[in-house]
Amino acid sequence: MARFRNLLAVFLFLALTMPAALGGCGGDKTPAPTHLDQMELANQGTFDGGPGVPVICYHYFRPRFDPGYLVRVAGSLLFGLPALGDREFWTLPAAEFENHLRYFRDHGITVMTLQEVQALIEGQGDIPDKAVVLTIDDADRSVYTVAYPLLRKYGMRAHLFVPAAEVGSAWSGLDMCSWDELKQMHDSGFVILESHTNRLHYKAPLRGIMEPVFWNPELIDRDVLVTDLQDLNRYQDAVATLAGPGWEDLLQGRFRPVAGDLLASRAAIFHNTGARALWLAWPYGFGNGDLDSVAARAGFTGTVSLAPRAMSPETGLWDVGRYTVTARTTTADIAALFSRDDSGSPVIARHADP
Repeated sequence: MARFRNLLAVFLFLALTMPAALGGCGGDKTPAPTHLDQMELANQGTFDGGPGVPVICYHYFRPRFDPGYLVRVAGSLLFGLPALGDREFWTLPAAEFENHLRYFRDHGITVMTLQEVQALIEGQGDIPDKAVVLTIDDADRSVYTVAYPLLRKYGMRAHLFVPAAEVGSAWSGLDMCSWDELKQMHDSGFVILESHTNRLHYKAPLRGIMEPVFWNPELIDRDVLVTDLQDLNRYQDAVATLAGPGWEDLLQGRFRPVAGDLLASRAAIFHNTGARALWLAWPYGFGNGDLDSVAARAGFTGTVSLAPRAMSPETGLWDVGRYTVTARTTTADIAALFSRDDSGSPVIARHADP
């Protein structure tokens, strides 16, 4: 058996590396993305989710399997080979996404929205034992072509976090949804549009380390500052509708560039689709107390992160945790979110463990 595994490892290594070395087909030909979530952000290890409603985070979708993709996933799963780029790592095949939705339907798991869970938390209502919230980051066009039709088919809703300024562009190797596509999904009621900032989904160097730029607003590029101000001017009617006539007062203090960007993101989404974008996903998974305060002043109800924990009255509405889905995630991992130990608490046996 050991010899077989060694031979298989050699085969997979050659299958993964030779096409790229020879300039042939079979590899991921998209340009290396520079601003996508890194693989290290995926939830790892064993987690006890505790009581509450798990919130799942998807990114991108693949309409079908292909041989090259299968080889890369197998090499990553079996041998830990660096077979998947950032984009592929976060990409789920359509068949597996449908398996997730079918599992929710067949096992009586209610797909709720963040607002519905919020209402239970604020009203001191009982949190359902079998419920889940679905979220998707980045608004790659595969959401429109793959995930959206399946959500309609199963009658389930998902929140889509949109980096508003990147809509309709080729961004970091992604083919982004257009405003028309986003509006169509919003109007259907099956996709709830939220904010993933306007232009702040990138990192900047600080003391030799790349950090999310919104952590250090003094590092935000000048062209980002200028274009965000142009967006605020372009969408000022929408900004006033969402944040009130005194919205300019929010542009004060160290985090004023962040506040302006968040206001611009909400205004752009509202102007182009009619969606109010009440929730914010900080890029790369995490903000902090100061940033969440800025988000609250910009009119957001809450923020979501990538910390693996369920949403409950104890966790509140700010820094809501999410369980990440990757190319390695299976329906069995999703099912583990709803397992119970002898005490009745959820047990995250494997969940979306990469």
